[in-house]
Amino acid sequence: MPGLSRKRRVLYISSVYLIFIAVLAMVELGVRLTLPNVPSLDLFVVTSQQKAQVANAQQSGIFEGDPLLLWRLKPNLHDAVWDFTIVTTNAQNLRADHEIKAKAPGAIRIVCLGDSVTFGYRVPPVWPERPTDYDPTWLPYPVLLEKSLRAANPGREIESITMAVPGYTSHQGLAWLRRDIDRLEPDLLIVSFGWNDVSFSEVPDREAIRTTRFSVALRWLVDHSQAFAHATKWLRSRHQGPPVGMQMQVPRVSEQEYVNNMNQIVDLARQRGAGVIVIAAPYRDKTTNPPEAELMARYRRALRADMEQKRIAFLEITELTEAAYPSNLGWFGELIHPNHMGHRLMASELLELFSSQHLNTGLTIPALTP
Repeated sequence: MPGLSRKRRVLYISSVYLIFIAVLAMVELGVRLTLPNVPSLDLFVVTSQQKAQVANAQQSGIFEGDPLLLWRLKPNLHDAVWDFTIVTTNAQNLRADHEIKAKAPGAIRIVCLGDSVTFGYRVPPVWPERPTDYDPTWLPYPVLLEKSLRAANPGREIESITMAVPGYTSHQGLAWLRRDIDRLEPDLLIVSFGWNDVSFSEVPDREAIRTTRFSVALRWLVDHSQAFAHATKWLRSRHQGPPVGMQMQVPRVSEQEYVNNMNQIVDLARQRGAGVIVIAAPYRDKTTNPPEAELMARYRRALRADMEQKRIAFLEITELTEAAYPSNLGWFGELIHPNHMGHRLMASELLELFSSQHLNTGLTIPALTP
């Protein structure tokens, strides 16, 4: 544009961009008006293992797509019944009945990072045909911690935040904590991952859940544009891989990656001045699924050795491991998840640990009978 003034060149270029944006907006509107909605959850979750947990007609009721983590809890749920679990969430996609605000001066904030165990799967248990028939005192351990500490310390601002989603691995937990730790400002981080990490999938999480800026940006576009969502769905239909049964099965997170992820989670918290407790992942017995039990034990041993070497508090509750089987049946709902009594045991053990080496903030640490 050699003969145009600078102002005219700017107007010309601006008009080209405006026309391009207008065309995109018209395409988006046309897609939304004429084609069925494609949930981003269905496009983000592609492995059979993950689909079985969070992206199918039976399980997906409380989940939605997340550009960073693939899935998250839907916001603003109120007493939704999901897989015999009653679920309430806030607007921040956390299992809580209130908004998590900026930490007040002098407040004590505990963040419990984890998977379905920390989330409180089937705690309390509830039946869809009787959604109000449950015992409200049967609570996940993060909630028990908050209630116990508040009762013993009237007038103190004490929060325990459940930062946990069913199906998550340490790979997702690390990415989530990197994104939100500065907003949450924990004084103490309690972290537990395990069963999802050792679970077998067609591809490992490092490939299925890429967390580079480019990958997250692409998923953001799919999440916010039905035109991009339909284009992605069409492209995938043209490039389908081999049948699931013919694909190699590998752990979602290898043993070394698991230990590395947990180390990075610990380092993130310590860099912000927070204390850390790592909880060994529960597992009921070694007879139901011996190969999986051996993997769980192996990952646990590797994590324990590394945490002890670095002098990080490592809580392994014997009753919640295969070493206590079959006398531990009363602590479990099924193979993987502690029931309400198991969660009470976890809260009790954590409070005992607090009194010996954590939360040195003048708090009264109560005893909680399991």
